[in-house]
Amino acid sequence: MPPLVIHLLAQLWNGFLDIVYPPFCVVCGKPDQDYLCKECCDQITLLRSQQCRRCGRPHSDFVKAHCECSNQEYYFDQARCVGIYDGVLREAIHALKYDSQIAVCEPLSRLMADEFFRVYPGLQLDLVVPVPIHKSRFLERGFNQASELGKRFAKSVGIPFSDTVLRKWRKTPDQVGLLEHERTTNVQGSFAVCQAAHLTGKKILLIDDVFTTGSTLSEAARILRQGGASSVHAYALARSV
Repeated sequence: MPPLVIHLLAQLWNGFLDIVYPPFCVVCGKPDQDYLCKECCDQITLLRSQQCRRCGRPHSDFVKAHCECSNQEYYFDQARCVGIYDGVLREAIHALKYDSQIAVCEPLSRLMADEFFRVYPGLQLDLVVPVPIHKSRFLERGFNQASELGKRFAKSVGIPFSDTVLRKWRKTPDQVGLLEHERTTNVQGSFAVCQAAHLTGKKILLIDDVFTTGSTLSEAARILRQGGASSVHAYALARSV
């Protein structure tokens, strides 16, 4: 069947579903074409206070030594996040990850795009790369939330995107519930570069949904650097504080 016909059929099917099951806000349940209503969006706590220059933790002082990350080894150049992992933002991310509400990626990735040039002013980048998940998790969930957010974000800001240069080859236990040092050990050696030729000398923006301790982003950044990337900046939708 020609791609155009497939596309038209998909559009018709989606239109039919919108009639039978009208779009709704994944947080409050009100009818909303964007799957995240303005009232809920307005309740998201954006990280617009001073932040640690290195890890992005909200802080009253920019001096790195005053932040908890001063004794932590990170392999990314900097990390920045859009908002605090709480309330509406937490519920929206849970709806995406655990209820398969992929449509909410549209407003969430748009929020990432809107905040990007503020948190990373003047940053020159060559490629957006999402943190990968193991194939078993992908088969279980049906998608990678970081990839879904990343490709929409990359399109919005006009930066090339690739979810094939980095893969997670070793399955690891869920990071939830682990202590900081356990998180670091848990993800060590779990990532691998697939297309090193596409990384050499490139400035990478590494995308994930949530920054907790930074262990996953740091390990992914380490492997990207080993693969030839000249710099790796991390950018997450939400940050645990």
